[in-house]
Amino acid sequence: MAGIGKINLNVVVVDSDRYAMSAINAYFAWDRRTTVIYKTGRLDDFWTAYCEDQLNRCPDVIVIDANHLGGAELLGAAIKRLRAAFPSIMIICLAQFADLELIHAAAEAGAKAYWLKDDVRLHIGWAVCACCCLDREAFSISSSVVEAGRRLAHRRLRLARTLPGPRNFIGFTPRVRQAAELYVVEGMPVRLIANEMGISENAVRDYIKKTYRILESYHDDERDYRDQDMSPQEIGFMRLTALDLADDCLDTLRNYPTGRRR
Repeated sequence: MAGIGKINLNVVVVDSDRYAMSAINAYFAWDRRTTVIYKTGRLDDFWTAYCEDQLNRCPDVIVIDANHLGGAELLGAAIKRLRAAFPSIMIICLAQFADLELIHAAAEAGAKAYWLKDDVRLHIGWAVCACCCLDREAFSISSSVVEAGRRLAHRRLRLARTLPGPRNFIGFTPRVRQAAELYVVEGMPVRLIANEMGISENAVRDYIKKTYRILESYHDDERDYRDQDMSPQEIGFMRLTALDLADDCLDTLRNYPTGRRR
């Protein structure tokens, strides 16, 4: 099968904020390369499910809410326990703010990434997949963590890779992007989008047509979705949420062997 659709990462989401967990789960669900196999507000619940064989698949990625595990010491202990049980797992720490102690604990314990939720948002599927392109010991941080990372004397943070920003589509004004996200990502009907944006329904339809026209003008990614049996809205989501990854990283994702984990 051609394209990035061959990636299949089994994801566990642990977040005490139900709204955040629901959004993260939805974004992963749209991205065919990721499948949420378990979600919970407490890490203890995950361990119970694992010990009782309630998981139908072994996780490749675990996304944990770094701010609500009880501090840096407990975060580090949680990461080390997960790595001991699943040696090849990628542990992604999501946080609301750049806490120096938590960042240091995540890097020291062997997490794969420390990202702020506001930096990642709907791009989380692409961000997790981008981690597959990094070396085993590499550490990924989002843009708002960079300055904090410079203040910490830790080898992994000195060599940390900053997560790329969203892909830039020429012609995407803020209003067009807003309409695109509401329609393609949130699945809102035209009438509600018009109310949300304070414009007419015809204006919304024009924005949506412009969205697909702009996204479809980038033909360099066409092979990524060939033979994937994806709807226009699914392809629109994948393009709209894409990160500005280097060509070598995109090639790695396109040729990512099934079953290979970092």
